[in-house]
Order: sequence, then C-alpha cells, then structure tokens
Amino acid sequence: MKQAILKPALFATCMSLMITVTANAEIYKWVDANGKTHYSEKKDDAGKAKVEEVKVNAGEGKASAAPSWQEQEIEFRKRQAEKQAKQAKEPVVKSKEPSPFVPGNQPETNESRCAMAKAILSGKLVHTNNNKTDANDKAIAERDVSTYCR
Repeated sequence: MKQAILKPALFATCMSLMITVTANAEIYKWVDANGKTHYSEKKDDAGKAKVEEVKVNAGEGKASAAPSWQEQEIEFRKRQAEKQAKQAKEPVVKSKEPSPFVPGNQPETNESRCAMAKAILSGKLVHTNNNKTDANDKAIAERDVSTYCR
C-alpha cells in the first residue's frame, strides 16, 4: 500500500526537480575554427573560442494575457447591470387580453384548433413576436380549417 503511494510521489518529485534544473540551465554559444556555430551547457566545450552566454526567456514574469477570474466576474456583473438597466428603460408591451390560444393547462381539441385557424385567417391572431402572418401561415390555417372545422 505504501509503495503504491510512494512511487507516484517520488516520480512527481523527480520530475519537478528536472524541470527546475532545466529552467535554470545556462546556455553558451561559440563559433569554432571552421565557422560552425555550436551551443552547449558547458563553457569548457568551446575550448579557446570566444564564448557568449545566450539569454533564455522561459516565459517567466510575463503578464497574463487572459484576465483573471475576478476580473471576468467584474466584467460579467457590469454587463448584467447594463442589460437590466436597458430592459428597465424599455417599455413593457402587454396585450390587452390574454390569448385563448396560448398553450396552458387546457388540452388542444379540434374545436380549439379550428378557432385558432379561423383567427389566423381573419387577422386577429399574430405571432408571439408580433411578426405578420405570411402566405405559409395562411395556407396552414386554411388546411387546418378544412381538417378541424366540421
């Protein structure tokens, strides 16, 4: 049981040590007598050639491009407040009387379908988003009248 816990813990420790060692490694650059450029972690590999230390940017200290969750939360709350303020300014349009054709607790019957089709054809009933009835709506209503009105 202890070995099952120790092996992953030991592995994780070794990996973290390797990452920190490689993150802090110094890299050197030099050009040999033939004009070929070499890179190494050891200064001694260059021999008598002029050695330059290469600066490696491991991405440390970079400012995060993505905002933190706190900043995102603040922005979200601002947008919500603006949305609510905008909705409060807009007038609420309510119909004078509730439509008997809105689905509710009443089951649909042939009579209710017939009445709805006749209301569409007469122009008394419009879409809930206040769009006008088009030719397709009227064709469906005519079909419903012939089907449900007997």
